[in-house]
Amino acid sequence: MPANLNALIRYKTINSCLAGGRRRWSIDELRERCSEALAEDRGRYSTVSERTIRDDIRVMRSDILGFNAPIKQEGGLYFYSDPAYSILSLSITDAGLAEQIYWLLMNMRDKVSHPELEIILQRLCDMLGKEYKPVPVAEAMEEPAEEEMLRDEIVIRRQIIFDEMAESSGRFPSKSSRARDFRFIKPGLSWNDVLRLLTGKRGQL
Repeated sequence: MPANLNALIRYKTINSCLAGGRRRWSIDELRERCSEALAEDRGRYSTVSERTIRDDIRVMRSDILGFNAPIKQEGGLYFYSDPAYSILSLSITDAGLAEQIYWLLMNMRDKVSHPELEIILQRLCDMLGKEYKPVPVAEAMEEPAEEEMLRDEIVIRRQIIFDEMAESSGRFPSKSSRARDFRFIKPGLSWNDVLRLLTGKRGQL
């Protein structure tokens, strides 16, 4: 299960290094890249330990998160044996894992301003049979203009997704039903959907 946000950022970073088979990476190079990624996210630099990176590689190689990454090591250098592999292309199908990701993102909710966070949360709710609870209106009214614009973008993105699905299926529900219920959003979710939320500085978490 994803232990914390920092671990997900490291998995994403290691994957970006190894995917495509452009080159092979030493542990020290992976440590440096992960340290830089975390520094960008948290606003302060702290070196990731070698043990942490080795543990990350172990998790990525395993089925714990459904990655089963083909990470190989030769001469102290790490690489994907399949250059076409990427964790970003993997679907999240395990209910237990989806539950863990849901609560992780819920804990991030007041720290992340990514316009698609609410969409991902609702899709997780659809997968888990949970009731989606949007951010209370009272809280939204107290937000600065920039945050309000981001939430407007969320609504727009939801509508785009809804319209695309309606067009592809030949179903066009009424505008009133669209405004009332966004459960038509496709329930499927990939690691790319989750990990692309992990961008931008959020300060210390």
